[in-house]
Amino acid sequence: MKSWLLRFAGYLVPIVQPLPALGGWVGLMTLPFATYLIMFFTNLPVSIIDMLAAFFVPFPILILERVLIIIGFLLIVYSAAHLKMKRNEGVVTSGPYRLVRHPQYLGMIFSTLGLTSWSIWILKSTFGVGFLNPSQTIGVWLIELFAYILLALVEELFLSKKYGKIFDGYKHKVPFLIPFLKTSRKDLDVFVSILIPPIFLFVLINAPI
Repeated sequence: MKSWLLRFAGYLVPIVQPLPALGGWVGLMTLPFATYLIMFFTNLPVSIIDMLAAFFVPFPILILERVLIIIGFLLIVYSAAHLKMKRNEGVVTSGPYRLVRHPQYLGMIFSTLGLTSWSIWILKSTFGVGFLNPSQTIGVWLIELFAYILLALVEELFLSKKYGKIFDGYKHKVPFLIPFLKTSRKDLDVFVSILIPPIFLFVLINAPI
């Protein structure tokens, strides 16, 4: 137990340390992602060095998971950089924000979806076990998914109040979280955004190797 706590604290300090300087809202946005990464790395039955080394080994298993992880991280970085460049323009509707209203959250969901599927494969297929079983690992990811859906909804309430019809018009043109998904009912848009990622994870973890 003591060794696990030391591992947890070791990951927690460098992630949490910069949050106050980033501001309250940015800190809140990154908290579910940071928490998930801490849980992921401390739950691995293999060392981080071994895990990262395996990531770059060109074997066919888990190729889709790797693609999701890479695309997710690239989307996070690109969205954050684009938003920073355009932050003085009001409602940002260019770049990745033309596809979905919350590309940073989508990137985080992509990355953690791939990591979750990979983690479950490791837990089931290697010699070791983590302190979380596969079902609990999925539960951690689902909590993160719901946290980002909730943060996105709260963020949209604020933006709608601040920008009024400009943001409301943007909402009618651009999907909530799933690219190319356009519905006339925004509640359905949100519901599908909650439903699709778990279905995709289920397909990944049950796909024949």
